Amino acid sequence: MKLELSIDSMPLDIEIDDVVAGLLAARLNLPDSEDHHAALERYLSEKGAPWILDEEHMRRRVLRRLILDIADPALVIRHLMVDE
Repeated sequence: MKLELSIDSMPLDIEIDDVVAGLLAARLNLPDSEDHHAALERYLSEKGAPWILDEEHMRRRVLRRLILDIADPALVIRHLMVDE
């Protein structure tokens, strides 16, 4: 999933795997029936602030935050069991 974040009015394009996007949506308790694109952009834009250094640094910062948000084993199991 391609996301265009806006951190301190600076655009930042990132791409995350659909499974990772699904895990974050589950973590945020977003409804399964809707597109999560805009909600994930808003959330990651807020969590990525403030803008520091350059785009590459900010990409790594946002991805580290993303990993911390979805690193709950119970969340991963719950998300993967939904399809069964």
